[in-house]
Amino acid sequence: MSSKHTAGAVVIGGGAVGTAIACYLAMDGIDVTLVERGEFAWGSSRRCDGHVVTYDTPPGAYSQFCKYGQDMFHDAAKFLPVDFEFSPEGLGLLVDDERDLDTVRANYEGKKNEGIDVTLWDRDDLRHHEPNIGDKILACLNFNGDCKLNPMRLCQGLALHAESNGATLMTRTSVTGLRTDGGRITTVETDKGLIHTENVILAAGVWTPLLADMVGISVPVRPRQGHVVVTERVRNLVGKNYAEYGYLLAKGGKTRCNATPEMEHFGVAFVLEPSHAGTILLGSSRRYVGMNIRPDPRVMRIIAQRARHFYPALADTRIIRCYAGLRPCTPDAKPIISATHLQGLFVATGHEGNGIGLSLITGKLITEMVRGQAPFMDISYMGLDRFGSGPAALSATTTTA
Repeated sequence: MSSKHTAGAVVIGGGAVGTAIACYLAMDGIDVTLVERGEFAWGSSRRCDGHVVTYDTPPGAYSQFCKYGQDMFHDAAKFLPVDFEFSPEGLGLLVDDERDLDTVRANYEGKKNEGIDVTLWDRDDLRHHEPNIGDKILACLNFNGDCKLNPMRLCQGLALHAESNGATLMTRTSVTGLRTDGGRITTVETDKGLIHTENVILAAGVWTPLLADMVGISVPVRPRQGHVVVTERVRNLVGKNYAEYGYLLAKGGKTRCNATPEMEHFGVAFVLEPSHAGTILLGSSRRYVGMNIRPDPRVMRIIAQRARHFYPALADTRIIRCYAGLRPCTPDAKPIISATHLQGLFVATGHEGNGIGLSLITGKLITEMVRGQAPFMDISYMGLDRFGSGPAALSATTTTA
């Protein structure tokens, strides 16, 4: 890129959300430049599982939002130029405590009433489908439309499709400042030159607050660390994706019936995803430790113990690696998909553990906002203004993000 460059829109952030926004903008004919300080899927999108799910949201508007976002992947699997290993095999929510059964049944009825494809297995049904399940597991609520994919391949496919539709891709490029004039965004400063534009979308996950602060806007997102443990290749041990019911409580920061003090301290709850390579991804954990992405052996041990509780046969399986990533978390656990008080500046972050699954619908919604169109569905509850995040200043800074 030359020292000066012009774009109709600039997307900052090359993870699943950022590449999806760039892709949908480009498909809509907007001259878009995507800026990423590393490579695509360089941050949280390479340090996560690949679930595209509705199981972890209670019945209601946000659940419907997640379902619409999930449905978009069926079309994306047809038009993206990269096989991102999309597999709509379903996910089961495992119950191991009788005290949770009534709540699980209510969840089943609520999801069923809003059109989610769910089935409820009792103990015998579960053992018929999963002969390796632990003896203490009582029931399973199946979300038959839930899916999985490869997040890194998804980002690659979205970026390439954006480029084929005219987008400019700038990797290894750091944003050093944002300029405004008369209450609107005008320029993105990078270490490779200036990009003049009327629209900027901040989609950098946990790094978004640093970018927003350049123009005095507060974005209340905190990094919430999570671990994933990867096993050696295992065959015929588990049939699909699973999580424990306690995962919903851990995500919401609620006390669980049967959690140990260590599980509560580290926010550990069982999640399992068989990969296309034959390995098994095990999680998860939730805690606030700043920007720390170093795996913690204590958390790894608790995740492994919890996994053996649900699948005892995992005791004979070796762990080959572990990684930790950062979820962008808002105070109310809902994303921020929003315009700001600065004309032309938009924010798309705070998806926490649902960034992969909500990437495409976020891209569609931001494209509508950039076009000046009303969103196709009500997302008023995702506005930045719900936090009272007003302007602190309008002058640009030059802090590197």
